[in-house]
Amino acid sequence: MNNNKEKKTFRLYAIVLFIFAAIVLLWTGYSQNKINENYKNRLNDKENENIKFEYNLNSALEENKKLNGEIEKLKKDLSEAQDNTVKLEKEIKTLKETQQKTLEQYEKVLKADFEYSNGNIKECALILLEIKENSLKEDYILKKYNELKNKAYKEAAKLFYFDGYDSFKKKNYKIAIDNFNNSLKLTEDEYFSDDCYYLSAYCGYYIKDYDFSKEMIDKLLNKYPESDYNSEAKSLLKMIENAS
Repeated sequence: MNNNKEKKTFRLYAIVLFIFAAIVLLWTGYSQNKINENYKNRLNDKENENIKFEYNLNSALEENKKLNGEIEKLKKDLSEAQDNTVKLEKEIKTLKETQQKTLEQYEKVLKADFEYSNGNIKECALILLEIKENSLKEDYILKKYNELKNKAYKEAAKLFYFDGYDSFKKKNYKIAIDNFNNSLKLTEDEYFSDDCYYLSAYCGYYIKDYDFSKEMIDKLLNKYPESDYNSEAKSLLKMIENAS
């Protein structure tokens, strides 16, 4: 009797123990599954974070590339604007300089007209020699310039020639050369033009500037082959060769 009771008690204990062990195993399995699930979720979250970070990084890099492109375009636009500004400033400066030079030429025409009106023919002609005709854009100024030139050049050339001849006779050879030179600047087509070269050659000889004298003789012979001074000029050339 007691043995049967003990067996029943033992069986009951064994069943409880088995049930408890089963519960423990079930709980352990559940916990392990939970842990695995949490770990997987964490891994997935980490992967998602990495993917999100990589996406954000790529987006940032793409945006940065875009901004760099815009910056380079702005730099290029700025450089072109600066170049255009420099170019425009140069054009304005050139225009101002041209305008100033043109004004100066106009003033010279007016000054030459003033000198001519006051009987200063030589001064008028010398002023006209300084004027650049192509800078005279206004018709009335150009007309005045040509009128003065036609009146003053021939008359002034003759005056310079006679002044030069007078200086030559007074043995003021350098002054004579300057006057003959001014006469030839104004015209080389007058009856006294070959005289200017011939007398200039003698002036050079007297001041021992033989190269200048030879140059004057050469121009005389080439420009005026029918001049009455040619034979005398050739004689002077021999004198220069003997003196050199």
